[in-house]
Amino acid sequence: MTRASKPRLWLSALLASGLSALAPQAWGQSCESPRPTDPEGTLGMAFGSAEVAFFDAVSGRARVHYALSGTHAPPAASTLEDGVPDAVVVAAEAADAALDKFEELGYRAPLGDGASPCDSNGGSDAIDVYLLNFAAADGQAVADSCEEGLPRRCSGFIVVENDFRRGGYANAAEGLRTVVPHELFHLVQNAYDVDVDRWWAEGSAQWADKQVYPELKDLERFLPDYFDAPWRPLNVPPNGVITNFLYATAVWPVFLGERFDQALVREVYEGLGPDLADTLPATDAALQARGSSLVDEFLQFAAYNAATGERAPESGGYVDAASYPLVELKPLSASEGALVSEVGSGLGAFYYSLNAQAPLELSLEADETRQAALLVPLVDGKLQLDAAQRLPATLEGQGVVVVAGQSLARTDAPFTLRGKAPSAKLGDDSPGSSGCSLVGLPSKRAGFGGTGLGFVVILLGRCRARKRPRKGR
Repeated sequence: MTRASKPRLWLSALLASGLSALAPQAWGQSCESPRPTDPEGTLGMAFGSAEVAFFDAVSGRARVHYALSGTHAPPAASTLEDGVPDAVVVAAEAADAALDKFEELGYRAPLGDGASPCDSNGGSDAIDVYLLNFAAADGQAVADSCEEGLPRRCSGFIVVENDFRRGGYANAAEGLRTVVPHELFHLVQNAYDVDVDRWWAEGSAQWADKQVYPELKDLERFLPDYFDAPWRPLNVPPNGVITNFLYATAVWPVFLGERFDQALVREVYEGLGPDLADTLPATDAALQARGSSLVDEFLQFAAYNAATGERAPESGGYVDAASYPLVELKPLSASEGALVSEVGSGLGAFYYSLNAQAPLELSLEADETRQAALLVPLVDGKLQLDAAQRLPATLEGQGVVVVAGQSLARTDAPFTLRGKAPSAKLGDDSPGSSGCSLVGLPSKRAGFGGTGLGFVVILLGRCRARKRPRKGR
C-alpha cells in the first residue's frame, strides 16, 4: 500500500516543540531561517513581489500569511469569511484546534517569536503559518531562533501547501486539517528539544494529528511502511531525506497511548534533556516510572502488531486493530529440531506461523539480553493476546511466534527457534509447562542500557488449557 498524500519534507532544523505559556526567551544572536516574506524565501520559496495579507485565528495564537496573487495565492473561493479565501480560514481553524488539543494534553506551547532577534517575525508573537505552492511535499516546520544552552529550544514557523490539488487528500480542507496540526506539533517538539530523534519527531507528530482530528486517516495510510518491514529497528529508518517509514512509526506512540494512557507520550518529551538526549532512553525512564520498561513493552508491542487485520481479537490489542495492516508470517514446519535460524539487530521483530498436529514444545536459543519470544494461540482465526506465553511453551494447533528485540545494540544477534516433543510429566502444572494463560510481562529491568536486542516470537494456535498465574495487560 502506498501513501495517498505527498511525502512531507524533513530537515534537521525543523523538529520538536511543546505547549507552555509564551514568555520572554533568552535568545541566541543568530536567526536560523529566512521566511517566505524575506527576499531569499524559505526552502527556495518566496512570495516575491506579490502582495501578502494575513488572517488571525480566533484565539489570536496563530496568524496565517498568504499571497493575494501569483503562484502562491490560495484558491480565491470565499464562503467562510468575507473576502478571505476558504483555505486561509480552515488553516487558522486547524491551528486553533491543534493548539487547544495539545494544551489539553498538557504539552508546552510553541515558543513565541515576539522577542526573536530575527528581522521578520510575522509582525506579532503569534505562531506564523505561511501558505505556499510546494513543488513537492506538503508542509514543513522551520526553526527560527533558539535559546542558549542544552537542550536547544527554538521558536519557529510553519509552511503549508496552499491548495492540495496534487495529491492524496479528498480536498484542501482535509489536507490542511492533516498537515497544519502535524507541523504545529513539530513546533511543540521544538519547545522541548529541537534535536529530537527524527523517527520519533515524525511518528509522534502523526499521532498528535490523530488526536486533533480522529476521523482523518493519514496515520493509517502510512502504517504499511512499518508493518512491511517489522525486522527493521524502530529507531533506524531507511536512508534518505524523505521516507514513509518515519511516519509509519506513529504506531509506537499509538501503542504507548493505548497500552497506558496519552500522558505517557508527553512524559517522553518531558524526560528529554542533557542526561537523556535520545528518545528511547527517555521512553525507558518514563516506563520505569510506570513500573515497566522499554524491553518489556517492545515485546508487547511486537505482539500487538501480529494481532491486526483479520487476526485482530475481539478484545485486547489496538483499538483499531482490525483496520491496521498485517505483518507477514513466515510459515514453519512443526517438527523437532531447529525450525528456523536468523539474525536480528536492534528493536525489530520477526514473525512465524506454525500448525502443530501433536504437542510441540517451542524454545528460543538466543542471548536473552538480545531477544525474547512469545507464543500466542489462534482461536477461530483470531490471535488471543491475553493467552500469550513466553517461550518455552507448548503449541498444539496453529500458532504465531514473534521474536522481538530486547536491546538497542545494532550488532548481529543470532537466534534459533527449536521444537521438540514435550516431556511426559504426570500432573505437571509447573510454570514451565504448556498452557494458554497470560504469563505476564518479562521481568522488569533496572534500565535499558544493554548491548543486545532481541526479537519476539508469537505463535498462532490452539493451546492445551493449563492453569497459570494471570497478569493484567
